Amino acid sequence: MKRSKRLKRRGRAHRSNIKRPRAASIGARPVEQVPDFALLPNAHDQFAIDKLRSAPLGGLAVDLLIRNDPQRMPPLRDALVGIYFKAAEMRKLRRATRRQLSNATSALNLLEQAIIRLESVSNDGRDGLRMLVEGSPLDDEKGEKELSQFAAGCWKIRLDVASNMLALQGAIGAETKKPSTTGERRKRLRTLLDALASWWLSGGGKSLAPYVRANRRDGDRAIVHGRSGKFLSLAVALLCEVDVFKTSEVEAAVTNVHEARLTTKTKKVA
Repeated sequence: MKRSKRLKRRGRAHRSNIKRPRAASIGARPVEQVPDFALLPNAHDQFAIDKLRSAPLGGLAVDLLIRNDPQRMPPLRDALVGIYFKAAEMRKLRRATRRQLSNATSALNLLEQAIIRLESVSNDGRDGLRMLVEGSPLDDEKGEKELSQFAAGCWKIRLDVASNMLALQGAIGAETKKPSTTGERRKRLRTLLDALASWWLSGGGKSLAPYVRANRRDGDRAIVHGRSGKFLSLAVALLCEVDVFKTSEVEAAVTNVHEARLTTKTKKVA
């Protein structure tokens, strides 16, 4: 009997030495780092960047443009990712629309009216500066001009509204100083092509103009059979295969970017 008790005690001691996981560590997972593109305002930018970074090398249409030199594929993809970030920054800093400025100006006028109304609640017939300098009035025997809790709260709200009004006024002023561009507002496709064109030309790329295959007809418009070119091929491979744009949209946008740059260049020379 004594021997059996010893065995039980040994078994208990052995079980007590077993380390149990802490309750806090059960189910705990390492916190994954949020990717930098997750903060971009456009979801399609996020999808395209994720595809450029995660797709296996040689699996995208942009990789096939340099299939003879696979070592250049990672740098090319990094450059294209940078183009998405640059285009998003261009759209972020562009000038506000007339509708946005009009709504902001209307809000500014309403804030000015709110300040006037709140001041009439919290003053005793004097303006705010006089109340601060002179203090409590000496002719208030009945206590009719004392600052109540409600009036003090409105006074504080007035100060907050005044601070926000000045901030809004400064934002409107800074926005109206930005140069306004004529023509259609540049949207996502145009900003992406502008950024891609700048990168292409800065890297030694030649003309952006696509080669147009067409048959000319006497007294009538030419029949266009297609467009080609190195820059156009890159734009289509990126914006149609990685992104969601149509080939016709990209071709038209490439032509617009090329013509706009020619016009700018001509003006600078003149």
